[in-house]
Amino acid sequence: MNAQLSAVRTDHPAALARHQSARKTQAPLPAQRRILHSGEYLIHAGKRSPHAYLIRTGCFKSYRVDELGEEQILGLHGPGDVVGFDAVLGRPASCSVVAVDTGSVQVVLNAMCLLGQADEPGLAELVFEGLYREMQRLADRLQIERHPSERRVAEFLLDYARRQQACGRSVACLNLPISRRSVARYLGLAPETVSRTLSAFQERDLIRVCNRQLTILDQNALAEVAAGG
Repeated sequence: MNAQLSAVRTDHPAALARHQSARKTQAPLPAQRRILHSGEYLIHAGKRSPHAYLIRTGCFKSYRVDELGEEQILGLHGPGDVVGFDAVLGRPASCSVVAVDTGSVQVVLNAMCLLGQADEPGLAELVFEGLYREMQRLADRLQIERHPSERRVAEFLLDYARRQQACGRSVACLNLPISRRSVARYLGLAPETVSRTLSAFQERDLIRVCNRQLTILDQNALAEVAAGG
């Protein structure tokens, strides 16, 4: 897997540059999009979907239900991410994907998009970029699972802040899209551990918390925690 990741990372800057250059001369992509509201399902686990999807706006979560009936969050996905790769292979969905807030997705019509033979110029490279990001996310997730609780929570907050910044939103004022219990499941921690960690960060004036509203007061100090300092 490391070799695959290295290959993708090596090719990515060139692909991104080609895509940015092509977008200047190509017509806009056709608006084959779907709007989903909070709680609406894009993909149901175990069912076959005819499409993969490129997320344009909003936040979506992917999850599975374990043998105890507990929801296990696999990822939070935002603009530029691609979900539903099972459809490209003609397989049933391995997880469910649901909108956390109002968002929009663009349909990736079929596997031919991945070969650059789609009727929508530029879409194939966007899909490859989404695949690259997903591989990075999985690699980061494996790394995070080895970290102590404070690092995991700090990394989660900073990652979500970066996502907001990429969407043109405040990097300091966060409106967390999921509950603390869901954050705990996502990070592989007990809910009490997440609550204690957030309280400890607040006592150290790193953040200010009010329900799901969170303000990063000292981003540099929080980054030091995330780096293991």
